[in-house]
Parts: sequence; C-alpha cells; structure tokens
Amino acid sequence: MKTKLRGRDFINLRDYSREELETILEVAFDLKAKLATGEPHHLLAGKTLGMLFADDSLRTRISFETGMTQLGGHAQYYIPDKLHLVHSKETWEDTAQVMSRFLDGLMIRLSRIPPEIKDLSNYGAAQSVIELIAKNMVCPVINGYSDVEHPCQIMADIMTLIEKFGPDYRQKKVAHVWVYSKGRWTPAGANSFAIATATLGMQATFAHPAGFHFDSEYAKEAERLARQSGGSFEIVDNIHDAVKGADVIYVEPQSAIGKTLEESEKMRAELKDWIVKKEHFDMAKPGAVFMHAMPIRRGEEVTSEVADGPMSIIYDEAENRLHAQKAIMALTM
Repeated sequence: MKTKLRGRDFINLRDYSREELETILEVAFDLKAKLATGEPHHLLAGKTLGMLFADDSLRTRISFETGMTQLGGHAQYYIPDKLHLVHSKETWEDTAQVMSRFLDGLMIRLSRIPPEIKDLSNYGAAQSVIELIAKNMVCPVINGYSDVEHPCQIMADIMTLIEKFGPDYRQKKVAHVWVYSKGRWTPAGANSFAIATATLGMQATFAHPAGFHFDSEYAKEAERLARQSGGSFEIVDNIHDAVKGADVIYVEPQSAIGKTLEESEKMRAELKDWIVKKEHFDMAKPGAVFMHAMPIRRGEEVTSEVADGPMSIIYDEAENRLHAQKAIMALTM
C-alpha cells in the first residue's frame, strides 16, 4: 500500500502508479464497509472542500458533498458567475491564490466555461485551466471532470468491476464502445479509462468509428502501460469485434476532437447504428455486465432492454462515486 499521497493533486491518472491506484481502491472499500456498518470515520474533521462547478452535475456534486459530510468535514459549492471570474474578470491565478488561504482542498468540474470553451475545437483548454489553478494553490486539487480526464468516475468504475468479478477482474475483457448521441461529449472518460485499465494490467478493447478516436497521446501511453503491467490494449473500428467474448460492455458517447459541435453532428449523422443492443450481449460472455457513467439516453446510446435489464450495473457504478471519492479526499487532504 502506498500511503504517501497527502497533498497530492488528483487531476491526471497518468500521474499515479499502479500501487497508488490500488491504494485508493483499498481505502474506498474500507470506507464503504465502515459506512455500511455504521462505524464513524471522521478522517477530515474540521476541513473544508471547495467545489467549483462550471458544468451541470448530479452524481459529482451530491457524491462529493455527501462524502465530505461523512468524513466529518464541510463542502462549499460555487459556480463561476457567482464568484468574480465572469463579470469582474478576476484571473484564475488570483482566484486560486485566495482560495488557498481558506480551503483544505478544491474539487473542480470544468469541461467548458461559456463563452470561452464551447466544444472540442479547443480541446484541452479546460484541462489547462484546472492545471493552472493547481499551480496556484497550496492545497490539493481534484479533477471532477474536464475536457481531457474524468479520473474520479473511472476509479468508481474500477471499484465496481472488482466488486462484480473479484480479484480476477484484471483477466476480464472490457469493451469500451463509442455510441451515437447528440450533444457535446468530451473524450475524458475514454482517456482516463484507457490509462487506468492499462496501469492496472486489465484487458481493454476500445471501439470507435473513424474520426471519433480518443486522444492519440493517451492511446500511446495506454499501449506502453499495458506492456509494462501485463495487460492488453487495442482499438477496433466496429462494435461486434469489441464485444465478442467481452465480460463488460462500457458505453460512452464522444464528440470529435478538434471539431466544433456542428462539425461533430455532421460526422455523427450516419452513425446512428452505433447503439448497444441485446444482440451485443448475445455475442459477449454469459453474465456480461453493462456500464455507463450516466446521464444516459435510452434509445440513442443503448436500448432500454439493456440499460434496464439484468446485465445493467449502472446504479452500483453511480453509488461507488461516493466511496471512491471519499478515498481520494481522505488520502490527499
């Protein structure tokens, strides 16, 4: 177990080793057990977490705020236009420096800041802002979702897989499938999922149509990490190759990197058949499970038969956001 994580930012999964990710998961399971048995675990008593949201949120806000309460601390919620960032144009650097004088940690959900960050034509802009804030803060910064990474979601996903498959989870084939969906969707989940599965030595296959591959730098790093860990990493160009013999089908929409929303919509127009159905689970292994980070668009990304069927573990996955994030906060704050 790697215990020297106090004061560390949790922004990029590439900054964390296999042992460090496993430590977070071990602590997450311990805290989940303590909550289930009613054992107090006020590990952050008297501490305050700031939560800066530039995006709508259900799971992220509730899980972080609830988690901080259960850890004995307090969480504060802010949006940019209620600070001085929008109307008074206070700089990110000044905002971060001031926050550092008050807070013990800051969680940021920042995949877009209207009007500066509109779509993936300026991919990486939001992540850069999070990294800039972290450079100007003394306390740890946690990435609650950017246009490049979604590390907290992925730690909850891995935790859920360990619950469902036990210690052999690394040997299970995970198919991460791009699906059609209108709107603006970053590759953050795919990027982080690739790094986490490769670091932990898992078996992962990613299916994407032409023009919708996730970040090539993350793909290269995942290949390297998989070789190092004994895992496997591959990219295919159709759903059937990905789901054949899979133990997990993980669905996620994504816009095209470097394209405007209008350009992405035009590219997606002919890809409405990229939807996960029961027939894909007939090709997977018996007992295969369905995962989705949510929010979910039934009939567009996946059929209701799958999303609401016995193979779906989406609500377990959502719940584990709470436990994984409590571990991250307890270890870093």
